[in-house]
Parts: sequence; C-alpha cells; structure tokens
Amino acid sequence: MSETVVESYIGSGIVYVNGRDVGNASGVNISIEQETKEQPNYRGGGGNAAEITVVKSVNLSMTLNDFSNANLALALRGKIDVLTAAEVTAEPIVAALDGLADTAKMIDTEIPAVVTDSTGSTTYDVNDDYIVSAAGIRALSTGAITAGESLKVTYTSKAGNALQALVESGEEVKVVVDGINDVTGKPSVLKFYRWKPTPTSGLDLIGDDFGSFDIEGGVLADSSIVATGKSKFFVRSAA
Repeated sequence: MSETVVESYIGSGIVYVNGRDVGNASGVNISIEQETKEQPNYRGGGGNAAEITVVKSVNLSMTLNDFSNANLALALRGKIDVLTAAEVTAEPIVAALDGLADTAKMIDTEIPAVVTDSTGSTTYDVNDDYIVSAAGIRALSTGAITAGESLKVTYTSKAGNALQALVESGEEVKVVVDGINDVTGKPSVLKFYRWKPTPTSGLDLIGDDFGSFDIEGGVLADSSIVATGKSKFFVRSAA
C-alpha cells in the first residue's frame, strides 16, 4: 500500500542575484505563458484530433523591501557610481527664499557648511539665514539673504553611492533562492540560470508604510545545458 505524502508549504528564504544578497524579499513568483495549437477533428463528432501545448515564455518576478541602490539598479537598469567624501570649495548657487538651491554633491550635514555672498566678503549664519540639508541650501526669507542672490557654499560631500538610472541595456543575472518551508523546516534551493529583469513600472518613494517594489523579467533558456532531461530554465532542489 502506497503512502500518501502531504507537504503543506509556506515559503521564506534569501534571494541572491549574482551571489549578492538582495535583503528582505516578500515575494518570489514564477509564471509560465503557454500557447496551445489545436487540430480540429473533421471526421465527425467535433472536438480536436490533436493538440500541442508549447511554452512561450517563462517569467520571474520578485518583491523587494530593501531600497539599496544595488537593488534599484536592477529595477531601473542602472549603474552604480561610488561617491567619495571630498571638500567642495566656493560652489556657486542661486538663493531661492524658503526653497532649495541644490548642490552638485550630497552634503555631509555632520560637518558645518559655510555660505557667503558671491564675493566671499559676507558670511551668513546657519539657521538664521539658511538651513543645510543633504540636498543643498535653503535660504530663509526671515534672514539676510535676498531672493535670487548669487551665493557660494563650501561643504564636505557625503560618501556613498549614486544610481544612474536607465543607462544600461539590461543585464542578465543568475538568481538563487536559498529557501525553507516554514511548515516542515525542510530546505529548498531554486536556481534560475539566466534572468533578464525589465524596468519596474513604478516606485513609491514617499508614504506612511514600509516601502517595497516589484521587479520582473524573462527567464531565458541556457543553451549551455544540453543533457537530456535537464531544464534550461531553472531547477528546484528540495529535501
């Protein structure tokens, strides 16, 4: 008498893209688009005499909760520039009263910035004449700076990285899901050999809840896999 095996499933795991841990991922989904070709039965009685179903495409989508520039580069076909801290001296800006005069680089707000008039002879007072943020200088209408005044700002730029969006043609990556069934505690590993993500349809950048964004793309056939019975698309190993 054969044994009936029941394995309920609640999945969790760590997603790696080209070996990089993408952080918290609240969803990973596979979809397969199929096309069925039918040959009608013309000999009476209706129905089909033959049919064949072929796979048109395999797609992988994931929902990521970590807004790192590396993850956003996947979603926006971008590349990452490394930013090093450096002193910027007398960068010219134009005052926008109670608005932002953005600076060329991100300001390290932990290091005092100095704002002067265009000649450098008058130094303005922080919090009285202007406010400093990472994005630039906000001149206060209650201070001594006038609207449209030419200013110079000296500051230290913040180290980090910059995402240059939509500059790449689309990178193919390998995806590994190091998963576990939370119901049984058993491990499973999914490997997608060639995934080509497409630009995301949108990003929610301001809100009152934790953010997430979706990335999807085609799982392409790996022509290097030629063994009979071996998938060119992905494999799932499970205990």
